[in-house]
Amino acid sequence: MITHISNLTEGQKIKVIKGFKDFDRKEIKAGSIWTFRSYSYFIYDGGYTVSFNEGVMRLAEIDHETDNVLSNFNESF
Repeated sequence: MITHISNLTEGQKIKVIKGFKDFDRKEIKAGSIWTFRSYSYFIYDGGYTVSFNEGVMRLAEIDHETDNVLSNFNESF
């Protein structure tokens, strides 16, 4: 079980269980599979830029929807 972004390793595949919109309001669809590359953390807004082979997800603690994804990571992936 993956409980946080920091637990992901390069090349690890994750499946989106519960769809959501990221901080940029890009739709992340349930059932899609993403291959992890890396992430960056921005302390000012609690923001994460998460890079996958399939694209980028942006999540932020200051955004209600994406904070819910961060706080309940294992329910979304």
